[in-house]
Amino acid sequence: MIVLRFLRVEHLPLIGCLEWELGPGFTVVTGETGAGKSLLIGALGFLLGNRPDRSFFPGGGKACSVEGEFHLEEAAAAALNPVLESSGAQPCEEGVLLVRRVLSPSGSGRQFLNGCAATTAVLRQVGDLLLDLHGPHEHQSLLRRSTQLSLLDAFGGLEELVGRVEEAYDRLEEARSQERILSDPERERARRLRRNAVQEIGQAAIRLEEEEEILRELELSRHGWKLLETVGEVDALLFGEQGALERVARARRVLAGWASLDGPGAAKAEELLEASAVGLRELEALLIDYRERLEVDPERLNALEARRSLLESLKRKYGPSLSDVLRTLQTAERELAEEEEELRRRRELAEIRPELERRFGEAQRRLSEERRRVGEQLARAVSRELAELGFPRADFRIAWIPRPQPGRKGAEEAEFLFAANPGQPPLPLREIASSGETARLMLAVKTVLAAVDRVPILVFDEIDSNVAGETAWKVGSHLRNLGTHHQVICVTHLAPVAAQGDRHFCVRKEQSETETRIRLERLDESRRREELARMLGGKSEESLALADRMLSAAPRAGSPGKAG
Repeated sequence: MIVLRFLRVEHLPLIGCLEWELGPGFTVVTGETGAGKSLLIGALGFLLGNRPDRSFFPGGGKACSVEGEFHLEEAAAAALNPVLESSGAQPCEEGVLLVRRVLSPSGSGRQFLNGCAATTAVLRQVGDLLLDLHGPHEHQSLLRRSTQLSLLDAFGGLEELVGRVEEAYDRLEEARSQERILSDPERERARRLRRNAVQEIGQAAIRLEEEEEILRELELSRHGWKLLETVGEVDALLFGEQGALERVARARRVLAGWASLDGPGAAKAEELLEASAVGLRELEALLIDYRERLEVDPERLNALEARRSLLESLKRKYGPSLSDVLRTLQTAERELAEEEEELRRRRELAEIRPELERRFGEAQRRLSEERRRVGEQLARAVSRELAELGFPRADFRIAWIPRPQPGRKGAEEAEFLFAANPGQPPLPLREIASSGETARLMLAVKTVLAAVDRVPILVFDEIDSNVAGETAWKVGSHLRNLGTHHQVICVTHLAPVAAQGDRHFCVRKEQSETETRIRLERLDESRRREELARMLGGKSEESLALADRMLSAAPRAGSPGKAG
């Protein structure tokens, strides 16, 4: 459970600075008309996201602020912390949530959750989880169709059926989504491009080193004729009729005559000439091999140019380098393999879609039938409570509004309708003009839904319009019973309601020559008796006796004290 423990106000017109200490159960706030009771409730609504009216704008150049300290049980903190963390706020430590809102004299505002700045939207989201304010205010989650449907489902114990509808819808939507993906033109285009890349690059059978080899061979081929001419000239000079090799051979023949006359002297010369001949013959073989390799082949040259052109084209499309082209091939092959597996799974889902549609249709039809049955039970139960609260002939019913398309929450929305008197058309709760009627209606609904309503703090303002006598006592009884499941705060002019509170605060207006301030006091038993007597018509012996009887008849909890 979540309980508002302290409400602190600073520099708010008429209130000034005030700290209000509260507790669990049922708290009542009384005071004379115009004393400022609704200012306190307005401050609470402002704290949790309501727009401030002109009465909130501070004077004297000082900003006003409202701070609430909420105490949470472990389960409540665990449910609220994800909302806080998603907005950048600190989670609740030791079960405490601090909410603060500041309004400058110019009208600009700031808000904080556990000391961290927050947007107004997040503040309202947190406020929706904490509090419902019933009266001439904005913070009423029960006015929303989504809340009404959720509460009706919880009242009828339909959560399991809702879960089946959600599960069936999610599976059906997954199948539909996969079919949409399968038929997505952009996705198919991407697959086609990958397949083309794999085919084009794969057929090219690229080797990383071949680009350099082709360029070198092309360079040689383009200069082939010049190289052949140069090699031929060298060959003629060295190996022609008057070439170097022939001259060395002639020199060796001449040297043979020298050797016959002076063998030792000619031996070294013969050795050098022999080495020259061997070197020349090796050079001749090298030139022959080089000339053969330099043979210019037009077909080979065309083939090299075509291959080079193909590699350049692939680099432009998938490059800029051959390494990039090969990486593109690897990536495309991997992605195609992954997509083939995805396509197989999607085809399977598409094949079972008709069965998924049947299951979803069956689940949501069953849920719709149960909702209508539960809706009738809820309407009867709320009508009984309304009769006790002074609306014996009220018309409370639930309208079912078909959704444009059945979804996770079924095929319909729920709209609570209410008419206080016969002959009046039932209206949605948000369109009821009378705040007093709205508050008592909300009390009736909240009473019926007390065990399943997850909003922990309920505030009622102007709940006692056109209420008196026995009905007033029943209103108080309902509020007290609600206090067993929620923290209930009620502003009232009715003694039978005030007598049943676990704690009783009185708002008084104090005036001096220069200013007017309101004072909030928690009443002890004696002061409470006097306040009830005042509410009953005065502090006569009869009024005091009636106040005593009311206090004796109403079980309460709490101890006296003050807040001011």
